[in-house]
This record gives sequence, C-alpha cells and structure tokens, in this order.
Amino acid sequence: MPDVFLSYNREDQPVARRFAEAFQSEGLEVWWDTTLRAGEAYDEVTEAALKTAKAVVVLWSKKSVVSRWVRAEATLAERNKTLVPVMIEPCERPIMFELTQTADLCGWDGSTPHGGWQAFLADVRRFVQAKGGAAAGAGAVVLAMPPQPTAVSEPLLAVLAFDNLSGDPELAYFSDGVSEEILDTVARGSSLKVIGRSSSFQFRGADKAASRVALALKASHLLDGSVRRSGQRVRVSAHLVDCASETTLWSDRFDRELTDVFALQDEIAAAVAEALKVALAPAKRPHTIRPGTYEVYLRALEMGTAHILFVPDAVVPMLEQVTAEAPAFAAAWHLLAWARAGLLRSGRSAQGFAEARAGVMEAAETALRLDPVGGRAYVALAFLQPYAARAARETLLRRGMAANPNDSHILAYMSSTTATVGHAQVALDYALRAYELDPLYDFGKWCINMPLRCLGRYQEALEHCDAWAHSSRIDALLLSSAITTAGIAGDWARFDRFIALKTPDQTLPLFNDDHVRFLRNLRADDRTGMQADCERMRQTLAETGTVPLNAITTLGYYGMYDEAYALAEQAAFDHLFRADGPMPAEGFTPAIIFDHGRHGSLANDPRFVRLCAKLGLVSYWLETDQWPDCADEVPYDFRAEARKVAAEGLARHA
Repeated sequence: MPDVFLSYNREDQPVARRFAEAFQSEGLEVWWDTTLRAGEAYDEVTEAALKTAKAVVVLWSKKSVVSRWVRAEATLAERNKTLVPVMIEPCERPIMFELTQTADLCGWDGSTPHGGWQAFLADVRRFVQAKGGAAAGAGAVVLAMPPQPTAVSEPLLAVLAFDNLSGDPELAYFSDGVSEEILDTVARGSSLKVIGRSSSFQFRGADKAASRVALALKASHLLDGSVRRSGQRVRVSAHLVDCASETTLWSDRFDRELTDVFALQDEIAAAVAEALKVALAPAKRPHTIRPGTYEVYLRALEMGTAHILFVPDAVVPMLEQVTAEAPAFAAAWHLLAWARAGLLRSGRSAQGFAEARAGVMEAAETALRLDPVGGRAYVALAFLQPYAARAARETLLRRGMAANPNDSHILAYMSSTTATVGHAQVALDYALRAYELDPLYDFGKWCINMPLRCLGRYQEALEHCDAWAHSSRIDALLLSSAITTAGIAGDWARFDRFIALKTPDQTLPLFNDDHVRFLRNLRADDRTGMQADCERMRQTLAETGTVPLNAITTLGYYGMYDEAYALAEQAAFDHLFRADGPMPAEGFTPAIIFDHGRHGSLANDPRFVRLCAKLGLVSYWLETDQWPDCADEVPYDFRAEARKVAAEGLARHA
C-alpha cells in the first residue's frame, strides 16, 4: 500500500520525477508508473496502487487536464477521499475539480525549503496519517488527524439541520425549520457567506463530523445543535465549531415559549455573528405568530424549495393559510410568490392566466414591502415576464442578487437565464458561484451542465454527470439531464449506466415518449425513425403555426439542418412575446439552441441568425452589445449577419 500515488501526463515526467524524489526524501513511499516491473499488467497494477494509496497527488498541467487517464484517476481519488491536487503550470482544471482546493507549485524547482512545497507536503502527510500511514520522515511532525481544509480568506459557514430530540419523528421538520430560519437570519443580516440548506442539511447523524463537512462543503465553520420540544415550550442547544481545529468557539442553550421562536432564532444568529466577529443587521419580524401557523409554514418550506417549476400543488393553499393568519410574516409571502409563479408557468394553475398572475404580483409585492432582501420574490417576478423579455428578466434577477448576493437560488436562475441568450461562459460562472455556496443543491448542479454543452465541453459535462451518478442520491432532473447528455454525445456506455440508476417508480422530468424515441433513433442511427420524427414536427407546424425550439434542435442532433431550418423559416414564435405564452421548448431550457450536439452547433449555419431574429435575440444583442459566445466561433461574420437581418426588419423586439 503506497503512501503516495502520482498521477500525471507522460510529457510531464521530469516534473513528476521531481515530486517523487522530494516525497521519497521525506520518507514517503511513492508509486508512479516508472516503478512497474517488466511483465506486470499495467492496468491491473496501476488500478491496485490507485485504490490502495493513502494520498493521490494529481499534477494538473495543460496536458494532464485533457488526459482521460489523469481525469479518471482524479475522479476515483475524489471518490475515495484521497485526492490531493497541485498545479504545476497555469491551466484550466476540469470543471468537476475547479472548486477542489488545489496547491499552486507552478515553477517549483524541487527545493525542499520552498514555502509552498512545505505547505503542500503537510497536506499530503495529513492524508497519509489519516489512512494509517507510518512514514513521517526524519524530524517530521506527525499530524494524527483527518485531512484538514486549507485556510480560507473569509469564513464560510455551514448551518446543519439541528437534531430532533423530542422523541417524535413527526417533529423532525420543526427542527429543520428552526435551523433554516437561523441560517436565513445569518445569511441575510450580514455579509457572511452561508452554504445553502440544500447542501448543509444533507449531513445528519455520524456525517456531522466537522472534518467531513469541511471536506465536502469547503466550510470553515459549522453551526449545529438540537431542538427539544414539549408542548408550547422549546429548548434549543447550539454550538459553533471551527472546522480546521475542530474546536468549539461558542455554545449556549435557550429555553423559550414557542411564541418567542423568532426572538430565539435572532438571539442564536446574533451570537454566531459575534463569535465570528461579523456585524448582523437586525431582522424585521412579525410581532407574533401562532405556533400552529408557524408549523404549517415550515412544512411548506420543506416541500417547496427545490425548483420553482416543480413546487407541489399543496404548497400554495398551505402558504395562503399562513399569510392569512400572519400577514406580516415576510418569509411566507416570498415563498407564496415563488410557489404561485411555479404553478402558473408549469401550466398547473387552476386559475386563468390574468388571475393567477395577479396572485403572484400580490404575494411578491407584499413580500418585498415587508422584506426587500428576500430573493424568491424576484425570481417569481422574473418568471412572469414573457419568454422573449430577456432584458426585463435579467434586470429583476440582478435586483435580487444586489439584495442578496449569496443566494444560491438567485444565482442558479441567473445562470439559467443568461444561458438562454447565448452567454454560456457567464452562465457557467454564475452556476459555479451557486455551486460553491450550495454544492449539493440539485438545480444548481444542473445549471452547470447546459453551459458546458453550449461551450462544446461535452467531456467535462459528462464527467460532471458522473459525479452526480456516484453521489448517494440523484435528483430526477439531474438524472434526466445526465441520460440526455450521454445520448446526444453518443456515449452509450455512460447512457446505459445512467439509465440503470432510474428506479421503477421514478418519473423523470421531460423524459416522455417522444424524447425516449428520439434517443433510440440516435443510438440506432435510425434514418427511418428520424424522418418520422421530422414528419411529426411538420404536422405540428401545420396544426399550430409553430414548433417548439427543442424540436428544431432535435433535427440538428440528427444532422438534418436543412429540415430544421425549413421548419424554423415557416414557424411563427409570437407566443414568446406574450406574457401568457407557453414554454418555448416544452420544459427544456431554450438555451438548447446553442448546444453543440454530436454534429456541431446549429449556429454554424448563417440561417441560425434568422431564427434568432424571430426569437427576439438579435434585437437583444444589438441593443445590449452583449454578443453570444458563438459569435466568435462560427465560420461567418455573425455580427454582420445580425445587422443584415435587422436591416431587413426581421429582428423582433420584446
């Protein structure tokens, strides 16, 4: 069992040798492929060494980041919690490792007195010691502790779900709700970065160890505690832990009547802020809220926060009850605006559009009057805009980000919105910010995938999907995206692995009969099936006067560009400019028109610009002078073509 496994590209062997010799001089046993003996089976020996190594040191360089071998070794090491990466020259790391703390030893000449080397060596020793390694080297200090997070320049707080000690499993949601409110109070009342509940609330029981949370979420501090309720009394115990030293910075116990639950949350949040030396603005709270009303809100919160379009129908009447009984409770109004907008835009509202829209506006305006910092109301208002009103949608989301810059929900929806105007790199940046703040938030993870595909970085998108598949749970939206990405890329081995993850009772969003047939046509290269799909799209055009954007993109995936643009030329897209217009891509993100696909991007054909003019995109680009990423990649003058179609009067305005 080696102490260190070196993963590197063959062309970086001189640098790898430098690392190997430096580790060996410190008494660490190193495995790298020069140690293979003649006649040994390369794959078997390498895999065995990789799996048993206590620390896997990956040398990132311009060559290794594109090496499938190095990526695979890094992925396995990440899964085994043995990954210790280091950059040996400036490069862009694979997307799934961009947020992994990585040492920078670019230009290191092998000298052991080097400060950066000593810090990196200490990190490697921690991993080795955590796995029971004995080799510490002459005079070395043995750190008998689990791997520690590298110090961060500013605190990153993880608020864990408080334990329910009431003996009643039905009250688990109440414990989570108390934790949620404390998290929200700290995040909104200060500049402190707080990891979203989608991530931090996944750590329960034995998983709550500070070292485990720090490694998984990159948190510098964690707040944990317990809730015990008896009738109308509640006792909350809380403690704040420094993850690097695993020492408790603050702890206290609070006994209150349930009518004082908001005051209790504010007290705990203020104590945490003081312990971290962060100023905390006072929260605006309703004067009173009946305990039963608060419990209904907590149940709705637990049910309705994942994705705005998948909010359960039952959430709206629950929140309507809460806001009727506690009209000054801002958080309930924010969530009600969010839920009503989700039902309206997903086509599940029982009301007419005008009436349902008025309900969203009422909830959002009330929420922002009571609490301008909340983010969900801004997302709800953005969803009310016509699909072609991209500038208006962005403006609303930017207001939300200005009010609450560390809200992972707003960042994720901003990512999704910017992707629809072809700004894939910007969308990826927003998605990565959301991921940093809430690494286990499913919609945030989904938002990383589409920009990567639009940038033509399919291999990274698939590796990102692999990371989802290896997690303990995979959301239905993520699984649907992973299956589709693998199918479009023609990676049928991955496709089969992802399909096998679907449980018999699981319904995948967007994974309907038409979509399954499309993927089967791709797999079998079934030209007859492709032509049949094309004919169905022509029938849809004849019956409705339009076609969904995902239908046009589907023909592009087939390589049937002439057929795709013939449909686009005849189709009208007036519904995109109406507030009550249906989804432009049947639930798929409209950003798919920028997807690179297996046969290349639709944008490579100048007819793409004419399609974009009909969608209102050309007018957006001309008015904002913010051009899509593809403008500099296509084999023609994209900007000149856009100005040409605008001069012809084809560019629609939102």
